[in-house]
Amino acid sequence: MTSWSELSSREKSPGLEDAIKRQIAHGVSRYVFVHDDVEVDDPAVDASGRFFVSPREYGFTIRGFKGGKTAWARDFRNGTMLVVNAEGLSHVLSPKVPARILFVTDDGSVLQDTAMGQRAPERVPELTTVRLTINATFDLRGENPDMARTLLQRMVDRALLSGPMPGESQAVVVDHMFEFSSVVGHERRRPTDTDFSQLLDI
Repeated sequence: MTSWSELSSREKSPGLEDAIKRQIAHGVSRYVFVHDDVEVDDPAVDASGRFFVSPREYGFTIRGFKGGKTAWARDFRNGTMLVVNAEGLSHVLSPKVPARILFVTDDGSVLQDTAMGQRAPERVPELTTVRLTINATFDLRGENPDMARTLLQRMVDRALLSGPMPGESQAVVVDHMFEFSSVVGHERRRPTDTDFSQLLDI
């Protein structure tokens, strides 16, 4: 097992910035730093979070441990961030396996080790499908009737994606689709048309 305090000593440069502890997801906190105006929590992926990159791109250098172990390392005023493979033995990373990211204080205390994060047990979702028929009448105000259809679909999309009001329900929409839609025209009545139902007291 690697003792992170065995990282070969190196005098820190003056003027280093602090790594900042941020909550990046519900119940998940990471030490992050700013690179090119973007906060980085995983130095083994690019700014989009999708593609593998070398930590060298973020200013990390290879440092040695006792026993020939190596790590990508970058110093901060409040500690050192390390990037290693999943086993914690080498700086050689694989694009197929998430890197192990640590944040270690100068005295060797480990404030972050992504390998220690335990995944919450996966909950089996209780799914139900709701089919709802909506009839909405629009005053077109010069718009095409098909625009009314598009507008209604956008409005329903926004409502579904925004979810329930806070405290209203724990249920969430996981998927939705429009199965059928149609536009029914309304007969226009001109101002000069006579409503005979009023004359006949109907």
